[in-house]
Amino acid sequence: MSVSRILVVLVVLTLLAQVPTVHEALVWDRLDIQAGQWWRIVTGNLTHTNAIHMAMNLAALLVLALLHRRYYAPRSLLAMLWTMMAAIGAVMFISPFDWYAGLSGVLHGLFVFGVVRDIQNKVPLGWVMLVGVTLKLVHEAYTGGDSMTAELIEAGVAYQAHWAGAVVGLIFALVWKQSGSENI
Repeated sequence: MSVSRILVVLVVLTLLAQVPTVHEALVWDRLDIQAGQWWRIVTGNLTHTNAIHMAMNLAALLVLALLHRRYYAPRSLLAMLWTMMAAIGAVMFISPFDWYAGLSGVLHGLFVFGVVRDIQNKVPLGWVMLVGVTLKLVHEAYTGGDSMTAELIEAGVAYQAHWAGAVVGLIFALVWKQSGSENI
């Protein structure tokens, strides 16, 4: 499966996850997970609070794909996406949230992965973007997230998910060996 197909499948799954009955079965819900519905740890990343939330996340996915696609290889992209989703779902257990939806943690992970790869490949803006995302993450942890974003998505900003995704992206960029045309 190609990188493009993986990203298309991610988009299609995200769109399907907004169907109300599907959404209800997939959203990250602390009580449902504790009752044995473990798939929600991963699938909660595919659900969104509303159409604006989903549109923002899918637009960001498109931008990231355009920015850093050259660093992705199919097998390792799948591994990174699954690892990010599982890590984010697990980290949400130590957050105050009882309910979580969104792809933004994965997006932060893909961004950090890409900018670290930029730095490794001597792309001049890599360091600037890494400092920028680090400052954003620190600001969110200090303030609890942007209130305007929270209004748009009709939910609190789960900065814990952003941090979890960013850490997984950083680890993948530092540990996964780059090689020729199949970088991750």
